[in-house]
Amino acid sequence: MNFFSFLFNHSFSKKFISLLFIFLTIGCYSFRGGSLPSHIGSISFTPIVDNSNYGNPHYKEQFYNELITKFRRDNTLKVVEMPSDSKLSLTISSIRDETAYAKPGELEKERRITMEVSAEFFDVVKNKTIWNRKFSNYAIYSVAGIPASRDKAIEEVIQKLTDDILLATVSGW
Repeated sequence: MNFFSFLFNHSFSKKFISLLFIFLTIGCYSFRGGSLPSHIGSISFTPIVDNSNYGNPHYKEQFYNELITKFRRDNTLKVVEMPSDSKLSLTISSIRDETAYAKPGELEKERRITMEVSAEFFDVVKNKTIWNRKFSNYAIYSVAGIPASRDKAIEEVIQKLTDDILLATVSGW
């Protein structure tokens, strides 16, 4: 009896081989979806429009800078000025600052800041919209440290939203 017939004729060996195969293939799985169309290799960003009426223009600048940083770090698409193969346009639809958790008769200790953004990813080469989506995320902050805690919460929300937008752009196919 040779080695291979021994392996395939024993139930323990079959289980071992099956487990080995599963462990080897687990490492091959990718969490990224499909890839971008082959003709899209660069991206540009239009200035972010802020329709939130929140009153702090610094947030849209912070959002824009963080978005560019994330795309450059990811390096799936080359970030360029116009002309580019694709473009991403963003509008901050709303920024809401609301009570997070307060029971009746209790003093407010935490607030929740929520940002909603509309985004359009456009294929400049084929002159068509690839996707048009709304993104929303939030963070909780302490009222004891306002305004610094609120600004930190906005920074956290921007981090989450830019991650979501990057993921939708480079692997949301």
